[in-house]
Amino acid sequence: MRKLSILIFVALSACGKTENQNFITTLVETDKQIILPLSSTTPNVSHGLTYLAEEDLLFNLNWNENAIQIYDLNSKTILKNLLFDQEGPKGVGKIFGIHPHSVDSIFIFNAGLPAITMIDSSGAIIDRFEYTPPEAYQPAFVHNAYFHSPPKLQNGKLAVKTRYEIRITDMTQEKLQDVDVIYEIDLKSGETEFKNLKFPKDYMPNGVKQFETSIAHSPNKTVYSLFGDHRLFYLEDDKNELKSVKGKSDFLPDLLPYIPENPSGSSFRDYMLYSPHYGTLDYDPFREVFIRFAFQKNEVDKSATIDGRVPSPPFSIQVFDKGLKLISETALPSNQYHPFDYFISEEGIYLSINHPLNPKNKENELTFRLVEYQKVLE
Repeated sequence: MRKLSILIFVALSACGKTENQNFITTLVETDKQIILPLSSTTPNVSHGLTYLAEEDLLFNLNWNENAIQIYDLNSKTILKNLLFDQEGPKGVGKIFGIHPHSVDSIFIFNAGLPAITMIDSSGAIIDRFEYTPPEAYQPAFVHNAYFHSPPKLQNGKLAVKTRYEIRITDMTQEKLQDVDVIYEIDLKSGETEFKNLKFPKDYMPNGVKQFETSIAHSPNKTVYSLFGDHRLFYLEDDKNELKSVKGKSDFLPDLLPYIPENPSGSSFRDYMLYSPHYGTLDYDPFREVFIRFAFQKNEVDKSATIDGRVPSPPFSIQVFDKGLKLISETALPSNQYHPFDYFISEEGIYLSINHPLNPKNKENELTFRLVEYQKVLE
């Protein structure tokens, strides 16, 4: 009887310890891969990937052919290779970005043109929308591989990222703080309206930084990250006040660099590609967290570029909870991943391993490795 009492006490003590311990969500590399076949005319570095969870479909954008490829991730096969004319009755213009709202409502965006085409998964044109951007602002900037900022459709209005018409080096803090990040397009009237989401008043007080944004939407807030700022900025759906939270990467310096004065073409390129900075911010709806890519100062071979992008500087992925508290950060090995090509699924984050310096890179395949979310002791 005494022995049984001791065992019960030990078991209860162990339970108490487990209940009092704190766990955090972090990212862990796995051996699980998804391998998708490519045609001879499709590059193994995508011009944009988008995942549609409802149908377990992956959309791959191929600028070279003005094409959208649709993959079934269950069978790991290509379902459709949709080739589009740029002009004529079936023309959709030069495809720049896409947004699959559903399998039969896929929005196509063009660079520099205030027009949107909606197609279904067969490639048939369902509708066309024209709109008028606000004065001094560009048409919707929807790029699926560069500072990813997916649109959000709600009540017949499409919220899209925009850019202000100005040369970067002519921007000042005084001008920037009055610039809007997003506007909404009324798909019926073509009218546009700002969402009152502006740049912060203290982003670049001592010079000029790249002011590229990446925007993510959760069910109750819109959040954006900047190239050269540790913070996240957000606007709650029922509020009208821009707020921010701290989110510094452990792998980036306290002070992020400014663009050199009177930069040459090469020095500006070096700043954009090799300086420490933040990249894409994304929302993971399966776990209700945000992730952000942080890129360290890079000294890689400058000849190893793809479409003007560095394939993979040393980088990490931060994880923020739905309240935007930074809960973990995971550094990933250099020259193994191409971090501009990824998608989020119910299993975790699938990162492309099609880095030109990765010995496992194959020209005729899109290959992704699963990075899982795991709970570990804090």
